[in-house]
This record gives sequence, C-alpha cells and structure tokens, in this order.
Amino acid sequence: MKRVSSILFALSIMGGVAHADEQYTPVKAQLTFDEALLQSETGATKVLADLEAQAKSHCRKVSLVTVGLSVDEVCAKDIMVQAVNQIDNENLTAQYAASDYYVDTVSERMQLASK
Repeated sequence: MKRVSSILFALSIMGGVAHADEQYTPVKAQLTFDEALLQSETGATKVLADLEAQAKSHCRKVSLVTVGLSVDEVCAKDIMVQAVNQIDNENLTAQYAASDYYVDTVSERMQLASK
C-alpha cells in the first residue's frame, strides 16, 4: 500500500528583487510525496523531481515579458529548501544537495518578508 504524506508551508513568497519596502505575494503550498520511496536513492530522486514540479506549480505567475505564465525560481527554491528540511530524510537530502534547486537557506526576500 502506498502511503502519501503531505507537508504544508506557512509561507513562501513571490516578488521582485529583495527590498524592505517591496510588496510580496504570499504563497501557501501543500506538497505531497510517497514516503516509502524515500527508502532508496532512486525513489528519493523521484520524490525530489515531483516536489520540484509541485514547487514550480505553486510559484507560477503571469508574465508580461513572456506573455504567459512563468515560474518564479526564487519562490520555487524557497519552497524546496523548506520541504527538504521539513521532510528530513537522508536520501532526499543527498539528492537535493546535487540538484539544480539546491540552496543553503531561504532567499533574502523571504528573510525580509518574515521580519
């Protein structure tokens, strides 16, 4: 039987360059993943790819430049670092550390918004 877990983030944000007076759009994201897959590196790779897709989905915004939807990569990376830290699984953490979405901590704009 497949056990699906979910995690909820209180806040990630979308916006421009980090400035104390900048207005940000809060993003509440609930991500789901199959906890059993985390028992192997191969499974953790699948979970990581799925989490990245979910993070991107939550961080889509309308772009006048590209005339359509674009992904706020900073927002997605903020969600990913929070997700991996909250899940706290060795296999997932190792896969995440080698991924394009790896960051040490949340973005400067996330830190400014939480003040």
